[in-house]
Amino acid sequence: MELFITGLIASIAAIGSGLARRHQVRNLAVLLDAHSSSIAELHGLQATVAEQLGPGSFRERVKLSAEIVCDEPLLAPWSGEPCVAFSQTVTHQLEVQTETINTDSEGKTQKTISWEQRNETLSTLERRCPFHLRQGAQTVSLIPDGADLELEPVFHHVDPPQNSNSLTTRSLGVLREEAIFSASGMVFVLAECSDADGMVRLQAPSESGLFVVRRGTEDDFSQSIRFWRRLWGAAASSFSVLALALFLLAAR
Repeated sequence: MELFITGLIASIAAIGSGLARRHQVRNLAVLLDAHSSSIAELHGLQATVAEQLGPGSFRERVKLSAEIVCDEPLLAPWSGEPCVAFSQTVTHQLEVQTETINTDSEGKTQKTISWEQRNETLSTLERRCPFHLRQGAQTVSLIPDGADLELEPVFHHVDPPQNSNSLTTRSLGVLREEAIFSASGMVFVLAECSDADGMVRLQAPSESGLFVVRRGTEDDFSQSIRFWRRLWGAAASSFSVLALALFLLAAR
């Protein structure tokens, strides 16, 4: 039975690591397959396709770097920062009393009381708004719904406890956190460019695929994918070694 459990755990771990690694391989393939373009080129390609096949026929997986332009940015409620996306989380921080009963070799029991800190999410809120990307005098709109955005933490505050304590719980306060994607600066975008609704815009792929809006360059994003590939590869090797060690130990 021990051998079976050891093998089962190792197999599950190896499968999970393998799936995660293949996921990163697919991400890298999508990145390399996307057409590196400029905004001016996108408008030119769309006009050519619309002339030959009709409006609404243009669809291209593209990658480009450009500057964010947003005429009506959101204002993150707590920090007041202008942004194109923000998220808020309210978490109740508390301590909960736990009891542990141990039995010694003589059959005597001993009860140990301790306090463990726990977090309870009270609410979450996320908002995004459309914006434009600009390269020189050329712009293209972007709809961020479904995009992988790297939000920057800008607000972290713990409000004093408002709930009264009980015999088994003690409130430590309410944590409010906020993160944003600023409404300015340069970004790297991997998206689908389409004129399906009559306008040229960057958006989530109509089929499966990456939709990324990140600070930094294409090389930075590529390096992050390769990092996770190496990490999961090392994890898979470690699981294999651990599985072998547990198998040999259980077999003794």
